[in-house]
Amino acid sequence: MSLHNRTGLYLFFGCRWALLLSGLILYSKDGGVTPGLLLAAVLFQTIYSLLQLNKMRRKVAIMAAVTDVSFGIYLLGQTGGISSPFLIYSFTGLWMVKQFVSWRQYYPILLFYVAGIPILFALTSDVLIYRYVLAHFDYGFIVFTFFCVVSLVHYAAQNVQKQFRKLVTIYSSRHMTVQPMKQGTISYIEELLQRVLDDREVILCVESAGRYEKLQSWKHTYFTNYMKQNWPHSQKIYTQLPSPTGEVVPYYVQVLLDRSGKKYGWLLVKTSKKELSILHKIYIQFILMKLEAFHFVNEELLDAQETAVALERDAIAQNIHDGIAQELFFISIQLFQLKNALPPDVREETLPYVTEIEKKVKESHRDIRQFIIELKDEKRKFNLHSAIEKLLHRVTEHTEVVPIFENIGWVAHEQLDIEEAIYHLVEEAANNVIKHAKAKHIHVRIEVTSVQWSITIKDDGIGMQISEVYEQGRFGLRGMENRIKVLNGAISFQSEAVMGTTVTAYIPRERSIAYV
Repeated sequence: MSLHNRTGLYLFFGCRWALLLSGLILYSKDGGVTPGLLLAAVLFQTIYSLLQLNKMRRKVAIMAAVTDVSFGIYLLGQTGGISSPFLIYSFTGLWMVKQFVSWRQYYPILLFYVAGIPILFALTSDVLIYRYVLAHFDYGFIVFTFFCVVSLVHYAAQNVQKQFRKLVTIYSSRHMTVQPMKQGTISYIEELLQRVLDDREVILCVESAGRYEKLQSWKHTYFTNYMKQNWPHSQKIYTQLPSPTGEVVPYYVQVLLDRSGKKYGWLLVKTSKKELSILHKIYIQFILMKLEAFHFVNEELLDAQETAVALERDAIAQNIHDGIAQELFFISIQLFQLKNALPPDVREETLPYVTEIEKKVKESHRDIRQFIIELKDEKRKFNLHSAIEKLLHRVTEHTEVVPIFENIGWVAHEQLDIEEAIYHLVEEAANNVIKHAKAKHIHVRIEVTSVQWSITIKDDGIGMQISEVYEQGRFGLRGMENRIKVLNGAISFQSEAVMGTTVTAYIPRERSIAYV
């Protein structure tokens, strides 16, 4: 038997002894207590208390509880019926019955007991039942009070159990603080908050959630962008926020702060007309303490990971610079010397080939140096729109092609693989335009919404036969298609003679959700 149960039993039997002794004192003042009744009451209560305080088998415990209830009825019969000073004492004997039945079963047992006692004593006294009840009108008040106390205990017990289960749920989630944040963690914490907040809608807007997990719903994206642009407050507050459908919805908003006091997100709890209780806010703080620790650990891990990757990228860039780049530069010098040393009799025939080789070597050297720059710049930190604009100017430099860049929409943070896919798609398409299209203009349009990225690369060149080019594997069309499809996106190629070529791609901002 646990300490908690033993303490409860000690308190229960202490109260019963107090009620028994009080009844004996009151009854002795009115009519006296016979030695036999006193001995029977004290002896029974002593034996029953010792039995209950020691571990018994279930059947024995049930028999002891029934015997106690029966003895209470006997005591009432010996001391004045339902006007006896032992009435409350006999009622408390029913409490031990509760440990063997549910509340649904317990209430009918109570009703049967309190209704059966006056009927029993009326029949044994040869008095009409209704006359007996009217003569003991105060019994109804005592019964009503007893039922109120039982109902109050029932309500308190249910709430204590409910809150205890919530605390157990929070405690059982302690593994969050020691495991790295991975895909699905934000959803898990939201579900945990919903359980302890009685199934209210919860939205966790974590600014750096994209670093931890790949999936964020369009609703999270909407509210995160809205809070970044419209929420300067740092306190907890009840407010009205516009939903993605335009409806104004009441929310409880709490800013998420890390250990240094820096904001890293917001917690939104839909309140409707009912505000959060003090217990709800305490549970929120418990869970957010875990989330903050979780956020801190993963920020440290990701920073360490990025530092290691940056060092590796620098090492690779340095190796390329010291190896391939230097070799290409040496070959370029050798070709220049070879071109100048060609004999006059073979110069006219050989010079175009040497010039073409020299051109290719210079292009390769330029590309290698660009790769080195990209490695050292760490693409994860670049601004996509700025990078594409620089790319177009670099590709079209020393050509007659005029670049036109248009960007619509803005997002504060996007997954690195999506940004790289867009960058390399534009790079591949732009290089094709410069090398093969004979175009005068290249128009790149990038639009982003909370749902998807739309990328269009259009030129006014000579066009091409898409089916033939695709089958021959030229211009990297298949590579472009594979790059976009890996992200669950779609890409199309349209081209007409003289009208130019258009490449259109769509990339969803969530990989596993289908949009209508």
